[in-house]
Amino acid sequence: MMKATITSIIQATPKIKILRLWHGKKDYSFKPGQWIDLKAPVEGKNIGGYTIISSVHTQEFIDLAVRESLHHPVTQFLHSAKEGTEVEITQGQGKFFLSEEMATFPSLTFIAGGIGLTPILSMIRSVDKEKSKVKLFYSVSHSEDILFKEELAPFTTFTVTKENQERLSLSFLQKNGVDLHSHFFICGPRAMIDSLTLQLKEAGVSPDHIHFEKWW
Repeated sequence: MMKATITSIIQATPKIKILRLWHGKKDYSFKPGQWIDLKAPVEGKNIGGYTIISSVHTQEFIDLAVRESLHHPVTQFLHSAKEGTEVEITQGQGKFFLSEEMATFPSLTFIAGGIGLTPILSMIRSVDKEKSKVKLFYSVSHSEDILFKEELAPFTTFTVTKENQERLSLSFLQKNGVDLHSHFFICGPRAMIDSLTLQLKEAGVSPDHIHFEKWW
């Protein structure tokens, strides 16, 4: 692990804070979509896993989007932390990431449910959009839960399930211009992922073009 300092804290939504962690390492390594272990100075369970949301092209710092928790002590610590707080972090981990080869694929489709947007944010921010056509389908329960709406709006179809009742499905994707020749990256609730991967395969999408990570 290496030391990092929280240099910025932004309340992005009522339940999610964006934290910038300055580590100062020009050789810090992660792939877009990966997560880190973060060690906090708390009693008991003092390590939590959080996904990097920043681009791989940033240097010397990483950004995290941390959703509040009533039970996780590290998350509770981060939500009460102040700028200047020191923590310890690992480099990037995990098998759900956008490879350099796929980052220049002609068409990339990202599908996110709720906080499942976090690995996809890093992927989108790392893609050369002059070489790849990017499309994001992003579902949240309430409109106040949407992260980075202005940044994502040019290439995103949003759906707010508690307001318009439209959930992410193949028919929803097709209605909103999905390219079935894409590589698909999906993150969110297990039921959403299981349903979408099955529907995409039935629609003729090759299994090796479907990539996902289940969190809950």
